[in-house]
Amino acid sequence: MHDFWKARDADTPKLTTAILLLCTAAGTGYMFWTPLGGVFRSNWGPPVAVAVEMSPFVFLSASALVFFRPRLGFTLGLIAGVIALPWLLQTEFSSAGWNSWVLLNYESPLPTPSDVEGFLALTKLKILSVTLIVVAVTSCSLRLLPAQWSLSPLCRGTWPAFAAGFLVLAPWFGYCAMPYSVPAFDHPLSQEFRILHVEKRGPRFHEATISEDRNGRAWIERAERRLFQYRFEERIAITSLAEYSPVTIERARAFVQSPALWKLRTPSAQRLRSWNADGWYVVLKDSRILAFTTEYGTAPPEEVTKLFYEIESLPFRHDSRLAVRDVCLGFCYDPLAALRFAVLPQRKRLLSLRGAGGRE
Repeated sequence: MHDFWKARDADTPKLTTAILLLCTAAGTGYMFWTPLGGVFRSNWGPPVAVAVEMSPFVFLSASALVFFRPRLGFTLGLIAGVIALPWLLQTEFSSAGWNSWVLLNYESPLPTPSDVEGFLALTKLKILSVTLIVVAVTSCSLRLLPAQWSLSPLCRGTWPAFAAGFLVLAPWFGYCAMPYSVPAFDHPLSQEFRILHVEKRGPRFHEATISEDRNGRAWIERAERRLFQYRFEERIAITSLAEYSPVTIERARAFVQSPALWKLRTPSAQRLRSWNADGWYVVLKDSRILAFTTEYGTAPPEEVTKLFYEIESLPFRHDSRLAVRDVCLGFCYDPLAALRFAVLPQRKRLLSLRGAGGRE
């Protein structure tokens, strides 16, 4: 009986590591060798691309060898993880600022096309695969430690390997997912003004945004969301100030040029944190942002609320729905995102202009 338990204790680390290596081979193999996962393939030339795309087969070989030649199997698992790292570095920390966490914030029209849902599922699989690579590599590294360390708690069980996976996952998420952003190319913005009204009641947020371009078209966007909610719906209506209310368009032009508004200095546009709070946020010519909230103890000027409600009451000629996602479950989404500054370079540009007191 003693020999049985001793043999089981010796085989358990091999079995768990083999399962980890097999799961990692399956995840990375799907990323690199299926038509749907081909988007994640490396775009380097050989020999780097060959090495990265062969890593799933190295993981698979390692998962079998750990039972017959353990040290060779653990070594191959370690090598497979090392050659897969360039793929992680290239796709997750590229200069474009796109990564798996940002892709999970992808916005799409409702009803959501099936190919979008498939792509989002593949992105989640990629995050899982990267985590499995870290866990598998850590597990193999621990098994390769010198024999005299075999009694150390770090070499028994798989919890240190999973702890390493979490230690990589947490900062990776924090660095890539915050602040809130969506995958889109940076492009010039040309809105004359944007006004956002947020009403927070407990964990729920009612948001209404009105923006107007130089041609007199106005967008009215409404959303109901709450904390711990990944996906919510946004309704978008379009109206024409010139067609429905010439007086309103004149008032909008005066609003944008208002010297009083351009001279105002307000605190930064932060997310509402009190249990019940109201916030008004104004952006003039995509270069000056003003914030008025109950948390700051400030109220918006009358010209802000008057123009907002006047445009909101106009008839609209188009209504559409958009699926908005927040991988932070509501804790990253903020006024700048609701004001449609969700592309990271556009967000940074607005904040830099605010700090410089810029005006177009």
